[in-house]
Amino acid sequence: MISIKNMTSDTPSPSRKMAARAYLQTAAQLRTVIANLCIGAGARLPSERELAQQLGVSRPTLREALIVLELQDEVEIRIGSGIYVKSSSAQTGSTGQVDHAGADKMPRIEPQREVQAETDEAASSQQAQAEDMPDDAPNGAPLAHAALMLHSIAEDSPKEVNQMRYFLESAVAAEAARFMSPGLRKKLRKSLTDMQAALAQNDLSTNARMAHADRLFHTILAQSTDNQLVIQTITSLFDQRYRPIARTMHRHFDDQQAWLAAMQEHEYICLAIEERDPLQAQAAMQRHLTRAHQRLMAIIG
Repeated sequence: MISIKNMTSDTPSPSRKMAARAYLQTAAQLRTVIANLCIGAGARLPSERELAQQLGVSRPTLREALIVLELQDEVEIRIGSGIYVKSSSAQTGSTGQVDHAGADKMPRIEPQREVQAETDEAASSQQAQAEDMPDDAPNGAPLAHAALMLHSIAEDSPKEVNQMRYFLESAVAAEAARFMSPGLRKKLRKSLTDMQAALAQNDLSTNARMAHADRLFHTILAQSTDNQLVIQTITSLFDQRYRPIARTMHRHFDDQQAWLAAMQEHEYICLAIEERDPLQAQAAMQRHLTRAHQRLMAIIG
């Protein structure tokens, strides 16, 4: 059995209560660094590896935080090149003087300290502070607005969602190998045929068609359990990929090569189910979800 420790366990604290939305803390910290150092638009931030080390967070958490700032049009992620500052609401609370020379310096960032409150409680506190902020507060208002933006964009961490899918779908794949009906096996194979056709076409519709066939494959596996709670849970987990942060990550990292790898991994799962081999089906699903996570964790720069 493949261990998921290296795939998902990247929280140094004994408690994982904060893990699901640790990326929001990291996003807020990055925004503060950019504002305090007056890093101007167009400047390149330190590398992903350097930022993760200095912030004291894992690279998956940093990746999700960067996506948050990209969604808010504060940074631009250029795969293979790096992370570049665009415009930041936090910068509007600074003096307005941009030190372009400072953009080339390695920022000194204090590592994250343990936060006592739960993430949702912290977000609620930020929202309350923003609502109480006077309209004429020149420096506080932009930062309060930024806190509200972080609160509004909060969603489950793609890393945590993938871990939950790993736990659940590997068991479902084993169950499907034992009990999937002939009719569902035909539908499962058809989803692979649809992926092959979409990949062969390789046009503007390919990503959407591949995503649809991918979703169909996993929901058919869930249907084989004949358990509505399992079906609803897996469908809900899979559909998290269409929420803003996960969708943006897929936009960056889903390409022809990634889809080809996913299709081949689906093939191994399907073959194990057709051969009624639960151990191989479980292992194939674990490999698939591990590698899918690794593809989303491709180096930005």
